[in-house]
Amino acid sequence: MPIPLKPLRTVEAGTVAISEFEDRKSVFYGHVAHVESESEAIELRHSVMEQVPEARHYVSAYILREPALEHYSDAKEPHGTAGLPVLNVLKGHELEDVVCVVARVFGGTLLGKGGLMRAYTKAAQLAVAEAHIVVRVPCNDIEVSIEYPAYEPLRAQLEGWGVQVLETIFTDIVTLELRVAASECELVCARIHELSNGRALIGVGAEKLAFLDA
Repeated sequence: MPIPLKPLRTVEAGTVAISEFEDRKSVFYGHVAHVESESEAIELRHSVMEQVPEARHYVSAYILREPALEHYSDAKEPHGTAGLPVLNVLKGHELEDVVCVVARVFGGTLLGKGGLMRAYTKAAQLAVAEAHIVVRVPCNDIEVSIEYPAYEPLRAQLEGWGVQVLETIFTDIVTLELRVAASECELVCARIHELSNGRALIGVGAEKLAFLDA
């Protein structure tokens, strides 16, 4: 029997979430992105260095699932005051395959160890808050064909059922391409059948790993 894959909680691929805040004239720029290798994490750090060339410190932390790896760099800040707090933010949000880079433009005022820890923690938290968090779990894609009177009532329910709408096609009927966690597939199909008074045509695709909104 195959071992079930553990859900992967990460941030949406293809985008970089960015935050900015100031603490006693030092400006902190947080960047969070999805990565799938150490080289991609390092590449983001280099990209941030190009985007914020006036920064004095480029603190980074990343967590990879395969190979299992956690890494952080204080980037010449006092040991334990920068990279570790950033890493702890990622761990606190249970994120994997993710990198966070915080660039600090020094403002001339020393923040002290406690101040640095709070500032880097806040920068990472703000960047994560800007990110779109997704989770990869076993899913089924469902094709549903319904008559127009049933479309709006069904559409109003889907988000509450944890269903992601991939596509909607309007012809003489409405066809929806949906994605749902495999554990909820049978229940969702039953609800669609009931809501449409048994008139919906429902086709269920094979189970696969896919991303859903967290």
